Amino acid sequence: MQSKDLTEKELEILKSILNYLKEIEDANSILKGDILKEEEKKFILDNLNAFVIGLISDQSVKAEIAWSLPYKLSERMGSFDFNKILNEYDENDIEKFIKEKPALHRYPSRMANYIYSAMNDIVTKYDSNAENIWKNKTASEIVSSLEQFKGISHKKASLGTLILVRDMNADILDKENIDIAYDIHIRRLFLRLGLVDNDVQEEVLAEARKLYPEFPGRLTTAFWTLGREMCRPTEPSCLICPLYQCCDKDLKKSKSVK
Repeated sequence: MQSKDLTEKELEILKSILNYLKEIEDANSILKGDILKEEEKKFILDNLNAFVIGLISDQSVKAEIAWSLPYKLSERMGSFDFNKILNEYDENDIEKFIKEKPALHRYPSRMANYIYSAMNDIVTKYDSNAENIWKNKTASEIVSSLEQFKGISHKKASLGTLILVRDMNADILDKENIDIAYDIHIRRLFLRLGLVDNDVQEEVLAEARKLYPEFPGRLTTAFWTLGREMCRPTEPSCLICPLYQCCDKDLKKSKSVK
């Protein structure tokens, strides 16, 4: 249900962003679009533990690098059986696998720590099956559980829950509790559009909830794609942006959001 308190400008932004979403949602989805190779997508869908590792890896690198990491790491380790890996390798070994050229991530030490910790948690807390994190759970429960993993913030937990719904057809009823991802591309757009005055997570999440209260997280894909492909930090493609007529176009206010 659309918020009754939207301004004329917010209504126009919402209409434009939802129309744009219809055009690009599947193509820009992690597991449905062209971001990953077919074998990388299939690996995550066939090995649900890989979903958590991909989500953890989605930090300070492009999405295609982060979400291909589970598949490439499994090739280097020769297995993606967490019980087997924990018995045969330690955190330092995982770091070496990530560091092998070409490196799988720009922060191999940090990712190795997060990934090794996640493997332990999935084995001990979720009976070696990441699906137990979200199966028959509410969005609020899923977000809370994901946030317990090292390296998963509220932003990543919200993104992960969106991907479960959007890309993996998870049956989650309380979609109103899935927030928009507080991502650098999204933050830049919200500032430039004048939807928020400050680059503060609470403001961005609150505005997204106001715009689309029934499923604020659904707005992630459209805003993220626009920020990544058009509303870039420098030399934005304003004239072809579907939100051009709604934009404040005062780019000085967004200089702090790179």
